[in-house]
Amino acid sequence: YRQTSKPMQRMEPRRIINMSVNDHVQLNKAENAWKPSTNKPVWSSQLKKQEERDSEQTKDLLKKFRSILNKLTPEKFEKLMTQVKMLTIDTEERLKDVIDLTFEKAISEPAFSEIYAKMCSFLNGLKVQSKENPECQADFRKLLLNRCQKEFEKDKDINEEEKQRSVGNIKFVGELFKLQMIREVVMHDCIMKLLKNHDDQSLEVLCKLLSTIGKDLDVKKEKHRVDQCFQQMEKIVKERKTSSRIRFMMQDVLDLRTNNWVPRRVIQGPKTIDQIREQAKMEEQMEGPHHLRPRPSDIVKYPAAHSTTY
Repeated sequence: YRQTSKPMQRMEPRRIINMSVNDHVQLNKAENAWKPSTNKPVWSSQLKKQEERDSEQTKDLLKKFRSILNKLTPEKFEKLMTQVKMLTIDTEERLKDVIDLTFEKAISEPAFSEIYAKMCSFLNGLKVQSKENPECQADFRKLLLNRCQKEFEKDKDINEEEKQRSVGNIKFVGELFKLQMIREVVMHDCIMKLLKNHDDQSLEVLCKLLSTIGKDLDVKKEKHRVDQCFQQMEKIVKERKTSSRIRFMMQDVLDLRTNNWVPRRVIQGPKTIDQIREQAKMEEQMEGPHHLRPRPSDIVKYPAAHSTTY
């Protein structure tokens, strides 16, 4: 047989290099070598963008809600509440911001506290996830009452601005009580605290509060507590240690209860346009037809009589 053989390749001899661990080895640097990024992680950047979007959405929400508050009237109530329903109040921060706007509006405009309380009654039951405890929920009613209590317990300087805020807060709380958003026991605690303070400002707020909710509190279940309150008020009036203005104000409240909570003069709240037109129509009927009214030019002016000194 014919035997064929492949030529053998020449093997290079092994090289043995002796190195010490202390020797410095210089590595070759590539032009496109990988370098660690100095930028923030991608998830952090995305989180920041999400926070910015949430902030813009919150600003837009509060702008719309503030616009609704400025337009709120008895006549537009139902229409505006439909707009409130469409707002995205889905975080505790947004819920607190909405409550703060409503609260500040209500106490700064006591004459309209009834309509703002009615709107709070509409929002009653609104709940969102709590920020501190995700397993719990932040409740609109609870957060609103905490805001009212915080204002009530605030140490106030004796100045006109703080006095108006205090009166506005108490009137707003009274309207919330009338809508059954606050329990009777809370209102009685407020009354007792105002009586214990015994200063003119507290007593004035007390009179405003009783004028608003006295009739609703003066029921069989809690009548004895109302009796105690009015006994103390009578004592304060008789002692004559307060200003005459406060004594007269307290006496008016005492007379109000004696008169079965029927006021001498009805305090009108905000009216609808239809109510204003109806009132104007009644006044016109009382004055008589327009064509029978004397014109200014028809009124004869007589010269003033000269007095004669004897």
